Amino acid sequence: MKIDPGHKPVTLPAAVENRPAQPQANPRADTEQTNVTLSQRAAQMKQLETQLAAIPVIDRARVDSIKEAIASGQYTINTENIADGLIDSVKEMLRVAQ
Repeated sequence: MKIDPGHKPVTLPAAVENRPAQPQANPRADTEQTNVTLSQRAAQMKQLETQLAAIPVIDRARVDSIKEAIASGQYTINTENIADGLIDSVKEMLRVAQ
């Protein structure tokens, strides 16, 4: 394989500044009013989203208990579970790649 030195490096454009969109004048906005109501299902979904957002991503108590167990030498590692998990992950990756 031969590398062609004739190619020039590509320069990327400077970062674009993000600015909020300018509201566009709507001549009919003063004369029309639109009412929107959500279904019961949509209201339930919104409530569930709010509840899920309140759940912490990391269980801090669990992390602290594992740290204590490691520090005191009481944390045991089940290598069989780890191996099974790795094998399952590889099987899943192979299924997705096909």
